Order: sequence, then C-alpha cells, then structure tokens
Amino acid sequence: MPKWKKDAKEFTVSVNFNENRGYQSSIPKPIMEALGDPNFVKFVLKGKNTVEIKADSHNT
Repeated sequence: MPKWKKDAKEFTVSVNFNENRGYQSSIPKPIMEALGDPNFVKFVLKGKNTVEIKADSHNT
C-alpha cells in the first residue's frame, strides 16, 4: 500500500483502460479524506484541461 508524506499536496496515480469499464484509477486516501470520505465523486468539465471535483454522500 502506498504511503504519502503527512504534508503531501500532490498525488500522481496511474490510469488504466479496461475495455468493459472504461478508464479507471485509484483515488489516494488523503484525497478522499480531504473530500470528507464521500460515497460519490463528480467530475465536471470546466474548459480545456480544467476539471472541477465535487464530493457528495448522495448521488446528485
């Protein structure tokens, strides 16, 4: 299991393609904790190369 420095602010993850599921990756634990351990994470395209991340406990 990866370990991160306590004060880490940047996380690099690999992205794999699965023919049935599409692209997949693992979200680092510090990111999920910073988002409040949500049940859902929404990615919103905000422009070229810009994505907003929204976390929620409900799928809305």
